Amino acid sequence: MRKRNLIALAGAVAAVIVIAEFCGSVCFFKSVYGLPCPGCGLTRALLALAGGEIASALRLHPLAPLVPFLGLVALFRNTVPFRALYHSASFWAACAACFIAVWAVRMILYFPDIPPMEYSRSSLVYRAFVLICNITRGVLHG
Repeated sequence: MRKRNLIALAGAVAAVIVIAEFCGSVCFFKSVYGLPCPGCGLTRALLALAGGEIASALRLHPLAPLVPFLGLVALFRNTVPFRALYHSASFWAACAACFIAVWAVRMILYFPDIPPMEYSRSSLVYRAFVLICNITRGVLHG
């Protein structure tokens, strides 16, 4: 079983590297659709947070400080202070609702030009759209 898990992990890492190289982003949602996901900016925000750059982290993703706490809840799910939270569907639903609400506000305020909420023209959907338009244009004008 361990060998199978290692192979699956290696495959997932390889897929992320290929997507990042081909589409310019490790975010599957942004790589395929070109739109920022509710977690867009979190990696950069967590790196900024780890470096003590709190204002920069909050600008990149306002919920960045919540992520380490969620990690603690998951990591220590069998300990008394975190057990109830980990097993609470309403806690996780509230966290998801917060991410979706923050994403919606950021989309309204910053999309499509302000990082990390910019539109990705290297996405698969955008590339397919351009290809189809070029083919159609060639057929109609050819």
